[in-house]
Amino acid sequence: MGIIARCVKYAAEKLVTLTGETVKDFNLNTLLYTPAGDDSIPLPDERLLLVKVDGSGKHVTAGVLTPSQGAKPGEKIFFARDKDGNIVSKMSFLGDGTVKLEADKDFIKRIKGDYSMDIEGESKTTVAGDASFKGKGSVNQEAAKNYEIKAPSAQITGGMLQVDGAAPPSGTGPFCGLPACLFTGAPHIGNIVNGT
Repeated sequence: MGIIARCVKYAAEKLVTLTGETVKDFNLNTLLYTPAGDDSIPLPDERLLLVKVDGSGKHVTAGVLTPSQGAKPGEKIFFARDKDGNIVSKMSFLGDGTVKLEADKDFIKRIKGDYSMDIEGESKTTVAGDASFKGKGSVNQEAAKNYEIKAPSAQITGGMLQVDGAAPPSGTGPFCGLPACLFTGAPHIGNIVNGT
């Protein structure tokens, strides 16, 4: 048989201990039992389910009454709240196969091993502020179709730029279409630019 208690306070060291008020001014200190790998502490005034442990006379907290975030049957939603109970981050596993991640502040990834993505559909990223990407080793980008860089001002720096191929004369554009001088035969073009 369980007892409903109001969460009064908590203490978290190696284990989480909750103090629950079962009736006015009568508190029970209980260990919080959660699914393996789940570290979450209820907010003050949330309702706890206390269960008596056979033979010991003690109680443990076996569950917390959780406000619904709209999960439908078969779905799973994890969420975090601030001290006032406002949702500040949420991860939703939806019934149509969608996984949705929402965060009011930063999203930080720290990975000691390799990181790979295999996307069968499209990938789109929109950044409201500045964006940067830095590779401490070599960086290789490849497109099976067109590759476009568009900016009001573009600059390539770092040392050397190498571009192979030919620029057939078209009447427009910055590239010279004549590989050599028509009169002397001296080369007009090169495929390496240093000092970028």
